[in-house]
Amino acid sequence: MKTLFQLSFMPWIILIPIIALLFLIAPILIGFIVYRDALKRKVLSPLVWAIVAALVPFYIGLLLYVIIGVTQTDERSQS
Repeated sequence: MKTLFQLSFMPWIILIPIIALLFLIAPILIGFIVYRDALKRKVLSPLVWAIVAALVPFYIGLLLYVIIGVTQTDERSQS
């Protein structure tokens, strides 16, 4: 017969690796998406924006890119 501890512990064995993967995969995916978008919009320093969006916690880097980064276009590449 299983004890209460064994029954309540079982879902965490499955959820912990999934949550860990999300915390690893989400920033990489966000950085990739921001980099591609910055290249398409010809934003200054697309690599820097990708790193900021990926590494600043709580999606603040992504929010900064959406608010500030999109308005920074490279004047030289538009002519």
